[in-house]
Amino acid sequence: MAWLIPELNRTELIAHGLIFFINISLLLLARPLLGILESGEQNKTTLRIFRSVNVIILVLHLLDFSVLRFSDHYEHAFIKLGLSLAAIYTSLYLYKLCEFFSRKRFGNERNIDEKKIFLDTYSSRLVDLLCLIFIIILLLYTLIKIWGADSMLETTGIFGIVAAFLAFTSSTWAPDIISGLIILNSRMLEDGDVVVVDGYPDEYVINKVSLIYIVLYDIRNNHRTLIRNSQFIKSKIDNLSKVASTDGLRKSLVYKIAYPGLKGSTPEERSEQIGHFKSRIDRIFKKSFELCVNNKPLKINRDREFEWALTNTGDYALHYTLWLYLERIPDTKVTSTLRKHLVRTLYEVNDAVFTSAEIEGVSLSTPALNEVTIRNA
Repeated sequence: MAWLIPELNRTELIAHGLIFFINISLLLLARPLLGILESGEQNKTTLRIFRSVNVIILVLHLLDFSVLRFSDHYEHAFIKLGLSLAAIYTSLYLYKLCEFFSRKRFGNERNIDEKKIFLDTYSSRLVDLLCLIFIIILLLYTLIKIWGADSMLETTGIFGIVAAFLAFTSSTWAPDIISGLIILNSRMLEDGDVVVVDGYPDEYVINKVSLIYIVLYDIRNNHRTLIRNSQFIKSKIDNLSKVASTDGLRKSLVYKIAYPGLKGSTPEERSEQIGHFKSRIDRIFKKSFELCVNNKPLKINRDREFEWALTNTGDYALHYTLWLYLERIPDTKVTSTLRKHLVRTLYEVNDAVFTSAEIEGVSLSTPALNEVTIRNA
């Protein structure tokens, strides 16, 4: 193996050894270093990226060391490429570090899934944006120095090209960044909030608001949805996690009940029969509330009784609307927990109303009515 080692002076050996030691240390310490900044699936993806970059830098370093042994005119292309990757690696980590500290300093503290986290705010995102611009400029300068391309620092060089590129593409990325800052500044939409977007019937929980896009979890279908910030705020957005009163989220269920067959021959008899019919309807909804109160896992506000009213008199049935209040939606991103709260509760209430209706002898089925005319031959 000794014949592979090039003849280097003491300073060069120390420099190569230091680069090798730092790279191996970062490869081994990547998990704890990233674990400080983030956790979950995103941490696993970032960890794989950082370790892959470490391995590539290590391979390039060894290649540079080997080629240097056989060529006196070698210009260290491999080590320059490795240093470029190291600069990018360092920039990415510095940006994540800036994000971490800006959230702790300027973000909002919140408990989600019984874990304390810090959410982005308008101020923290502005700090992130400034840090990103500074790190990108510093990275470009470092790369230019690594490759010895000082001529690119002139007005017509790389910075002029980058400035022109940003100016021509601003219509693509600027609206999303501004929209993201608007979302954060309003404080109406935060990580862990359950929302309904106009035009989409399903409920979504906000997983992350980034500079360009927002990531949502579809509660009913259990998949992820990505939408650009500018497109997201163009629609009407209902935030179910932030209600207008302490009663909780108000939901409604519509039931179609057949018209009563009044057989009274006098107004007094028909009045008595219609009163009896209405009292049976009242008992149905009162009994259903009692059943729901006794169902402990049900996420309803037990301090607010059900409300109901005759809201429509259709051609085939009477439309009764039942209103109920749900408990406050928990601070969680687990879709199964939110489904129990938003979906299963309504199904259980529906079942309680059906049970109560059958007990009272009122059918919720509304057969179609046809008028049959018999003509004499």
